[in-house]
Amino acid sequence: MESHPSAINAISAHNSTAYSFPNDPTEIDRLDFQYEILKYTFQDRNYFAPLSNPKRILDIGTGTGQWAIEMGDEFPNAKIEGTDLSPIQPSSVPENVHFFIDDASDDDWVMPPNHYDYIHTRMMLGSFRDFKEIIQKSLHYLKPGGYMESQEIVPTPYCDDGTMPSDWAFMDWVRTSDEAAMAADRPLRIGSRLKKWYEAVGFVDVQERIFKLPIGPWPRDINLKHLGQMHQDNWLAGIQGFSMGPFTRALNWNKNEIEVGVAQITLRGSLTD
Repeated sequence: MESHPSAINAISAHNSTAYSFPNDPTEIDRLDFQYEILKYTFQDRNYFAPLSNPKRILDIGTGTGQWAIEMGDEFPNAKIEGTDLSPIQPSSVPENVHFFIDDASDDDWVMPPNHYDYIHTRMMLGSFRDFKEIIQKSLHYLKPGGYMESQEIVPTPYCDDGTMPSDWAFMDWVRTSDEAAMAADRPLRIGSRLKKWYEAVGFVDVQERIFKLPIGPWPRDINLKHLGQMHQDNWLAGIQGFSMGPFTRALNWNKNEIEVGVAQITLRGSLTD
């Protein structure tokens, strides 16, 4: 069996969340690895918006803060703010980078309107009840002529050549994850809706880029093969943590049921077998 890519949507546009996933040391390492995977996918780019001398940049859901740190190095005259629910960011960062504990779903961001030149989000699937609302708030806090950009994975795998069987264990897990996310009112399937949401709240010149992100080293193309291996390794490192909270809270699964389900996927050390 081969050909099981997901897709990445990178959207750039002109103008208390109940977090279900872990934030332990294992997850922190996985998040840093995920950051490198996206850098490789985007050919070493951190953004696609046409930024020119930005002064204030906000990174919502900054995670380990790697994106904010690199942006601080690239734009030394800008103030970079990263917000997250967990203080898992490093303490040694560029002087222009600042991290805050904050929930973007709050009504008031404690900032004046028209404050930021650029607002960035990445991998926020499963984090908010209504991500369209986050986009609406971001428009309020952006300066006229500012930009917002969201980079999201499309969680449902698609097949290039029709060889993906209907009983593939990983696809069963994806369906169960989606069921748990919807029961918890934290939808995962937001990537394909971003462009529509951006336009609906009032952004203009909305640009969408879609990148192939394989799962496993099946591609013949050497770069996609390497990317697919990294992506598979990242999923295998995180899949138990992704399952435990949502499946127990939203679907009332017990730990043994989750471990059996995860073992069906990870036993061979591959998602594509």
